[in-house]
Amino acid sequence: MEFYIKTRKRKRFPHKEIGRIIKLLFPNSKKIGRGSFKTVYQISSRSRDLALKISREENIRKDIEVYNKLPKGIRNRYFAKIYWSTQYCLLQKYGKATNVPQETIEHLKNKLKPYNLSDIRPANIRKVDGKFKIVDASAK
Repeated sequence: MEFYIKTRKRKRFPHKEIGRIIKLLFPNSKKIGRGSFKTVYQISSRSRDLALKISREENIRKDIEVYNKLPKGIRNRYFAKIYWSTQYCLLQKYGKATNVPQETIEHLKNKLKPYNLSDIRPANIRKVDGKFKIVDASAK
């Protein structure tokens, strides 16, 4: 990746080029989101749906830091499990989009308040394995 960025003298992350590679490696994958910083692809296996998040190193590192900020005992209870990460990629459990009740949002905010997590909103909460879990959050 760094070789590509340096040889092409790019200042921005090559989201389109990486998307083409993802389509070659995972033909059934779907691009499900593109924000200012990250591109997210849904990769489905027989047993579960996974999200492959691709971005610059600092954005991936921030997601890992938020995940690791939570104690191991409650980490996967409230936050979707992160299987692995590399310098530019992160593989995470990804559930189904559903309507999130306001009481669930408040419950998650209250439980995670001591860990200074922000950006807990319906767009960042999905139903993973039958439970509402956060798939993306920020640290204050």
